[in-house]
Amino acid sequence: MKHWARWACVLVGAGLMSVSASRADEGAKSAPPKTSGIVVDIRTDRIVLMDIALAGNRLVAVGERGFTMVSDDSGKSWKAIGTPVNRTLTGVAFKDAKVGVAVGHGASVVRTEDGGTTWTHVPLPEAEPESLLGVTNLGGDHFVAYGAFGMYFDSTDAGRTWTKRMVESEDFDRHISQVLPVGSSLFMVAESGALARSDDGGMTWTTMTSPYEGSYFAALTTRDGALLAFGMRGNVFRTTDFGTTWQQIPLDTKQSLMSGKQLADGRILLVGNTGLLAVSSDDGQTLELHWAPKGKGFSGLAETGGQVVLVGESGITLLDPAWLTAKTAAAGK
Repeated sequence: MKHWARWACVLVGAGLMSVSASRADEGAKSAPPKTSGIVVDIRTDRIVLMDIALAGNRLVAVGERGFTMVSDDSGKSWKAIGTPVNRTLTGVAFKDAKVGVAVGHGASVVRTEDGGTTWTHVPLPEAEPESLLGVTNLGGDHFVAYGAFGMYFDSTDAGRTWTKRMVESEDFDRHISQVLPVGSSLFMVAESGALARSDDGGMTWTTMTSPYEGSYFAALTTRDGALLAFGMRGNVFRTTDFGTTWQQIPLDTKQSLMSGKQLADGRILLVGNTGLLAVSSDDGQTLELHWAPKGKGFSGLAETGGQVVLVGESGITLLDPAWLTAKTAAAGK
């Protein structure tokens, strides 16, 4: 019971849309499996979405009740496609325009070979009944999936089969939020200030010293070689020496940051709860705080066709980067 209690506290404390996620999984165990590839009528603002990725020029978002949303026109129009699972999907990654993997609650793993038009369920009994929180493509057919209580799985055949790996030690039980390639190494962020590094593709991990004890929810590398780690209560940290030293980047909010990306124009955009948008024009050395008008939380983002596509509590939100530019200019006056 201790683990389940702690997991619930993490969800509520982090503001990870716990109410929506719970709603999404109501009755999932008793519901029959859906048929993959069936297009259903779901409004883009009436579905909770947890992650989004590009499959070539196609946008693929994943979320509640195992549904995916796909767009072939840079987010202007969408169609909802069912997968064989009924639990919330939390992460999605593609190796190319066709082959991708999505993961989620209840050890859910699905894969596609046609860019998200149809999906196949991949049983992962070693992960049951826990939640997978993310998936990363490390290049080619190499994917890793990770999540609650230190679960970490490795696939070298594009998600068809998975091997469980140990992180740090058998006692490692921190919820893993993201695994990120950094040069030839991997960087892991997790709850309770847990950071780790692997220099052999995830076979072994070394504990890193964290600049704080709170939970991390995401990380990103910048074009100039810096590394940002961020998460609970608006905490953002930056390193230029892969974690030997860290600098805290001030951000005037206690809302949690959930995802981030460096945009085509070089700016860095971090997104989070209650419509949080944090923008940097200097490689993450400083951040300017903005808020989306609706005030709904964001959990992921992608950029295509000259605009940013956000996913979260209110489904799909399209953001013109010019809006951020105008807000930044106004803030500087």
